Amino acid sequence: MNRPPRQKWLLILVAILLLTNIATLSIYWFKKPDHEGGPGRDGGNREKRMGQFMVDQMKFDATQEAAYWKLRDSMMVVQKPVMDSIRNAKKRFFDLLNQAETTDSILVARSNEIADLQKKLDIATFRHFKNVRAICRPDQLQKFDTVIKEIVNRMTPFRRNRQGDSTFKK
Repeated sequence: MNRPPRQKWLLILVAILLLTNIATLSIYWFKKPDHEGGPGRDGGNREKRMGQFMVDQMKFDATQEAAYWKLRDSMMVVQKPVMDSIRNAKKRFFDLLNQAETTDSILVARSNEIADLQKKLDIATFRHFKNVRAICRPDQLQKFDTVIKEIVNRMTPFRRNRQGDSTFKK
């Protein structure tokens, strides 16, 4: 007749697990996001963190920091419309999947449009970093060159280790 107590403990254990799962899911669902724009988008906070990363790593003085943020704000004014154009061009490119017949010339033309916009963005970014380098003191230049490599790695979408990835072996 030991069955009822054993079932009672199992029932209590299941109830505790159920309550902890509900509490965990409630925290996950009802927690306000720390950023705008929904999941996967942080509404500019990423860019701000990247900028702060540069300031922190370079140990800019107050004058340099003010100049840096001014450069950064002007760069964002230039980059945002180009990034929006790239996004729209890629959308138009992949909208071609919905068409029954798509010629190679149309694909090439649309992909060239994306490439031209990306080129424009890369040149603007390069010029921005050249201007940032110009506000560095001579003792900061070596650190800048190191930090810029890390920033460029963060900006690129794919950071695979090419040596260990079989898709890159020839």
